Parts: sequence; C-alpha cells; structure tokens
Amino acid sequence: MVMKLKMNLKAPLEAFCDRFPLFSMVVMQAVMAVVMMAAVGAIALAGGTVIWLFYRAAGLM
Repeated sequence: MVMKLKMNLKAPLEAFCDRFPLFSMVVMQAVMAVVMMAAVGAIALAGGTVIWLFYRAAGLM
C-alpha cells in the first residue's frame, strides 16, 4: 500500500518538476534551509541544556 501511495505521489511531483524546474529547485532549497536551521537549532538547544545541567550540578549557578 505504501508503494502504491508513493507511486501516486511521485507522478504529479515529477510532472511539476518537469514543468517548473527553476521554481521547484528554489522551493526545494528553501525547504532544506528551514530543515537545516531546525536541526542546528535542536543541536544547539541540546548542547546548551547539557552545559546548563553541568553548571547546575556543579553548583556554579
């Protein structure tokens, strides 16, 4: 069932990319930029939390 769903979604997406190649590249780059910013933000929050917990446990805060 998942393969059938992928096949149904793949055809319109490929048609859109073939019809508007520049627009689809720009949209894909924008989506990937947002995903990468979210990933970097999550890593930064995790690292900051670890540092804060260390200082809190050591009694430096």
